[in-house]
Amino acid sequence: MIADLGATLGGVRLPFCAMNASGARSGTAAELRGLAASDAGAVVLRTSTVHPFVHPEYRSLQNPGYDRLLPLVGELADTGRVVVPSIAGATQDELVTLARAFAEGGAALVEVNLADPWVEATLAPFESRDGFRRLLGALAGASSRPLALKLPERPGLPYAVLGAVLAEADVRIVVAKNDFAGFEKLLVEAGRSFDVVAVGGVRSGYDVGRALAKGAAAVQVGSALVEEGPGIFARLAREMRAARGERQA
Repeated sequence: MIADLGATLGGVRLPFCAMNASGARSGTAAELRGLAASDAGAVVLRTSTVHPFVHPEYRSLQNPGYDRLLPLVGELADTGRVVVPSIAGATQDELVTLARAFAEGGAALVEVNLADPWVEATLAPFESRDGFRRLLGALAGASSRPLALKLPERPGLPYAVLGAVLAEADVRIVVAKNDFAGFEKLLVEAGRSFDVVAVGGVRSGYDVGRALAKGAAAVQVGSALVEEGPGIFARLAREMRAARGERQA
């Protein structure tokens, strides 16, 4: 019997439970098309902002602006791929603009990147419970697609508070660091009203299976993808099937 290695995030079905992390081979049209041709469960775009971003101190956010990436979302979605744009902004209005544009442009999910230091420094999304609630309410109202909230290593609000606000806004996906202080503690303290995507440290099918066994619904692959290329997803699937005792074709 062939095991199902897919995942469901916020009601959206992915054919495989591993995908790229934002920024890992996902900043150009060629890289995104390469991911779309691979066995990745979804194609996650490099985090984009309203305007082109070239600040030398925040290299992880450098991008040409969302209007340059928006056509690629529709192109890849038309091929049947699950496309996940990642967005960042210095204000709530910027994030609302991005969430609405990408949701209308063909995205299956929208990742809201609150983990980047620039977002923490400018938007300060976790400064207060009320501010966090207003932000999520505005984003949920703007996006017709499910939201995936990417959390920093130390959000600044207790996980129980985060979980309550997520449930209130009906945000059903969280992207969190693949360690105990990240998604495992989050699941224990915030409840399980959402699906968790664990990011970081995934290099083998064993790593994927370990994260799933601890409660993650899916994983994102970063450094290993940069080193190995999009073929890593086929390898991860083979290793997961081998670990489950399946015969390889």
